[in-house]
Amino acid sequence: MKRLACILSALMLWSCSDKVAGGPGSETTNGIAYLGNGAVASYARVAVRSVDHTSTADSATNEIVNADFYADSLGNFSFEAPEGKYRLTIVYGGSAYTGLYSGDTTLGSVNLEPTAALGGLAEVPEECDYVWVGVRGMDVLVRSDSTGRFMLAQLPSNDSLQVYFLRGDDNTVYDDLSVKLSPNETEMIDLQPEKPDPYAGKVKFVAVADGKVVPYASLAIRKADARVNSLHVSNVIAEVDAYADKDGLFVIDSLKSGDYRLTVMQSGAAYSKVLTAKQIAALDTIELQETANYMSRVTLHAGEKYAWVGVYGLDVLTKTNEEGTFTLPTLPTNDSLDIYVVTTKDSLYVTKRIAPSKGSADFDYPYVVMQDFENVKDTGNWYFSTDSVGSKILSKSFDTDNERKSKVFHGKYNLVGTNNIYAWVLTGMFLRDEGWNLSTLDSISFYAKGSGQIRVSLENWTRESEVAGLSLKAASEWKDLNSQKWTRYVVKYDDLCYTAQDVSNCYIAWNTLKDDVRQLHFFVRNGTEFYLDDIVLYGALF
Repeated sequence: MKRLACILSALMLWSCSDKVAGGPGSETTNGIAYLGNGAVASYARVAVRSVDHTSTADSATNEIVNADFYADSLGNFSFEAPEGKYRLTIVYGGSAYTGLYSGDTTLGSVNLEPTAALGGLAEVPEECDYVWVGVRGMDVLVRSDSTGRFMLAQLPSNDSLQVYFLRGDDNTVYDDLSVKLSPNETEMIDLQPEKPDPYAGKVKFVAVADGKVVPYASLAIRKADARVNSLHVSNVIAEVDAYADKDGLFVIDSLKSGDYRLTVMQSGAAYSKVLTAKQIAALDTIELQETANYMSRVTLHAGEKYAWVGVYGLDVLTKTNEEGTFTLPTLPTNDSLDIYVVTTKDSLYVTKRIAPSKGSADFDYPYVVMQDFENVKDTGNWYFSTDSVGSKILSKSFDTDNERKSKVFHGKYNLVGTNNIYAWVLTGMFLRDEGWNLSTLDSISFYAKGSGQIRVSLENWTRESEVAGLSLKAASEWKDLNSQKWTRYVVKYDDLCYTAQDVSNCYIAWNTLKDDVRQLHFFVRNGTEFYLDDIVLYGALF
């Protein structure tokens, strides 16, 4: 008992300059500390401070207060009240009480309530690495991190508290905040000045694949009709304009109005679509899919050793071999792609739309629809001619056919004599002004009907070669037409055996012509009219 009396006597005294002591005229204030459940707060910590008391960095503590003295086992406490206003704070475990009083106040009993917490972001002044955060009239003082984040984990509730902020470099108070917390509450505040949104006016979207974000994916944006200017081999689908962050987020500048191909790539997966600027601005999430290898073949000009193949809106450009075969690696698969072919002089001569399937690597055998007669404007180089022995063309038209449910070519003619083997008419077209290398031609298919016979002929004819006797021809045999029913005919390249009407020599006919073909002709004889539709060359693309 003697030892306890000494301890209590010693705890009744305090003399630190930042603690309030009684003086002349002071009155003794008595009180009893209770917990919320009515139990007394035995040996609760008690502290009395000036209402403006602040701590310094060298005395920083997580404790609400450092006790000036303790209540006894029954929660009783007494102290000499200072003159003027002061803050009384009592702490017992996770409960506390605090209030402002003046020297002549009769205290009586006080109830301790569960404490609360206050955290958040403080404004960090320039040249400071952190700040200190405390409460006036208490001893608690905590340090923030470099971003200003702090947490006062235990504060009294149900009373207005004046939170203050000290600079981290010189302990100068630079800001105050009044708060009142509820028991067991954790309040978060943000005192940092509102910063301008770094993404304001930007386009933001996230790249994902297989349900996961794709960190550091690469992005390229091109005009939808852009193609590589210089002729150089590039197996890279698109040169990188920007990268996603670790969370797959892209942030790009807004685009001017127009159509663009937006391409995102990473590790064998890609996304690529043609979108308007508004559609790109509205993007939220894009999904990458497995890429594909695309292999096919184009028809080269006569005498050319190779050509270049690219994709509109991408940077890839590959070189064909001497047969026109090419490979486009790791193509995006979630949109149709328009490929283009240029000569070594950068002269564009063919485009084709493809839609490769993800994970595919098959050879796409080419074909070209030479004429379907649907668009009359596309028939400008389609001609109708006759022999030199006096046969006549009666009419040429592009009619809508009920059976074909499309437009077809319809020619009427009058031949000289019934058994004249030199009497014929032809219809056809120049393939191009320059000859084409049709070494890889597989076959020619077409639909026809009429009252006579028909044959297909590929030719290399010019006025000069005609005069010199050097015009070349590879023709099929004559095929009978049905005047009432459309028939599909297929002529293989090795059926092109005839160099003249009655001479058959397949090797000479086709092999002397195939590297330099200029015209596609359909000869008819006997009869008086015929129809043609849907002429397709397989194994060729031009």
